[in-house]
Amino acid sequence: MDKPNGQYRRSRERPRSDETRKRLLAAAAELIAECGWGGVTTRAAAERAGLPHGTVNYHFRGKHELLTEAALRTVERVIPFDRLETAETLAELLSLITAWMHDESAFDTVSSGVLMEAMRESARDPELRHHLSTLLADYRRLLAGLVGTEQHRGTVPAGPAPSALATLLLATCDGLLLHALLDPDLDVVEATRALHTLLHTQSAVTAEEHVNPPTTHSRPQITPDHE
Repeated sequence: MDKPNGQYRRSRERPRSDETRKRLLAAAAELIAECGWGGVTTRAAAERAGLPHGTVNYHFRGKHELLTEAALRTVERVIPFDRLETAETLAELLSLITAWMHDESAFDTVSSGVLMEAMRESARDPELRHHLSTLLADYRRLLAGLVGTEQHRGTVPAGPAPSALATLLLATCDGLLLHALLDPDLDVVEATRALHTLLHTQSAVTAEEHVNPPTTHSRPQITPDHE
């Protein structure tokens, strides 16, 4: 009789355990953005989450796993992969990316800070680099499939291989994102229109139908909070 009761009790506690894990990940992400990757401690993460220090070791195998998962969770939340999958044309995809870059809820100071720190840390951490490169490979495959379809339609030049053009496009968008994070006044809309022109595509809808005109505070500016 004790075993079923114990199983029932654990099943009742699981949601609370999941919530604890989420709180630790959110706290770790905040600290990565504020203090830098190397400045975060498990004790500080537990304190920020309002939890005992021992909960970190219960849910994660140390600081490395906590920070890696917090960074990957942030990247996956920021980049709207599910929305990009719904794009039926390259022009529509670029319009979605333009709108995404102007979404204040997507690029708060925590998200942008974690992105910058994760990219820097990946140069020293092969495991983190592998996880991030896998995410980028998924985006390239999605984009390559769309490019191939557009080439068959005749709406995109058929010369370059779809995978090569997808790599170039993604790298261009990543670079544009980096500039946008550093310079809140950057005209992302005009830059994306130029990309449409280079690809000989026609924008699915005008940028104004997707986004509001850029403002000084449309994106968080990265500031050197730490060395």
